Amino acid sequence: MNALSREALTELFAATPPRTLLEAGKASAAQLGTYETRVVKRERVSGKLHEPQTIQLAVRQSPRALRLEVLSGPAKGRKVIYDSVVKKNELRVREAGVLGIAGAVWIDMNGGLARGDTNHPITDFSFTSIIGTLEDCFAKGEAVGGYARKDEGFDAAGRYCITFTAPAGAQHLYATRARICMDPVLALPVVLEIDDARGPLERFDFTDVKPFSKADFSPSSL
Repeated sequence: MNALSREALTELFAATPPRTLLEAGKASAAQLGTYETRVVKRERVSGKLHEPQTIQLAVRQSPRALRLEVLSGPAKGRKVIYDSVVKKNELRVREAGVLGIAGAVWIDMNGGLARGDTNHPITDFSFTSIIGTLEDCFAKGEAVGGYARKDEGFDAAGRYCITFTAPAGAQHLYATRARICMDPVLALPVVLEIDDARGPLERFDFTDVKPFSKADFSPSSL
């Protein structure tokens, strides 16, 4: 799609249904294989909107493995590895500073320590999982009249942005408002903003997405 003009891309995106955009995203993610990216995330957890975190993330899609390091924000310096082959339900974590003196430890990936600053298990921090969440939102939204779509066009970073708003009264949906921005070259949703009935719930902004075959997902590397 990068060979098309901005005007042609705008027409193409505007004419493409959300389901087709997400299908393209899944295909693109599959082609990436193992990849790395930098993501700025902000979430409301247990009623509290946390400060943004900048994270360096590496993802192996199959068998599922992730490696992340918090570069700035709360828990700066934290390093985490998950490898579904080694331990399906546990993470290897090493904190920065004094907390890291004891070295890396294993924790339950769904326990309070792992989920203290996020609504998601670590396995959700991948494009395939994000796309799956959006697909589920749109499918449930269709049952109550469907999301209203507003195409914003390209932002300053060259990403095509669309806002979807749930119909009035559909407060039970995970997203009452979802804003996604697609990278026209990668065909991936690199910006995701989700609001629920109480306001901003989560924000994810991915940059520098690229294949990364040398990622080390071994727990011993922490």
